[in-house]
Amino acid sequence: MIDIGGGTTDLAVFVNGGVWHTSVLGIGGNHLTNDIAVGLRTPVGEAEKIKIKYGCAVSSMIHEDETIEVPSVGGRPPRVIPRQILTEIIEPRAEEIFSLSSREITRAGYEEMIPSGMVITGGSSIMEGMVEVAEKVMGLPVRRGIPQNVGGLADIVSSPMYATGVGLTLYALQEEKGENPPRKLSGTHLFEKVLHRMKGWFKEFF
Repeated sequence: MIDIGGGTTDLAVFVNGGVWHTSVLGIGGNHLTNDIAVGLRTPVGEAEKIKIKYGCAVSSMIHEDETIEVPSVGGRPPRVIPRQILTEIIEPRAEEIFSLSSREITRAGYEEMIPSGMVITGGSSIMEGMVEVAEKVMGLPVRRGIPQNVGGLADIVSSPMYATGVGLTLYALQEEKGENPPRKLSGTHLFEKVLHRMKGWFKEFF
């Protein structure tokens, strides 16, 4: 599983239903935003809006006649540019995120143990073309992770952006009920610490 957050990308390798390896990469969605801001010479806040509304990680998925409006700096009027230019800025950084993820999996020795494929989550995974880039770079089947079987605020949290938080909350609930099988954790006890905190939040609010 690869969770593409704002400042980092978090990676977890599951073997037989348990977490065997975790890693944090110092690259994420904010790097995509900064690349857009520099490449299109627009404020960071506007670059984030452009990324969310028009972002695409695969150039071949964009029609040549598609255009976007880009706010300028210094009070200058906005510019209209081909959307293809935006995609050409995003694509290399998206490839870098998955290349670093692939390198980490190989370094940890798990490249032969994940034939079932990969799940990507996080806000940046929503972007058009991210699944296709991941499949090309990783050489694995890839899908987006979306929270399921969630009541109440399902219309709000049913997004890859909230997959980690919802998943940890559900896991804490199952742990309270004794429904979770024993898990093998490698390295530090980071996952146990996060789980403990989530259980505390669950008790406090529910």
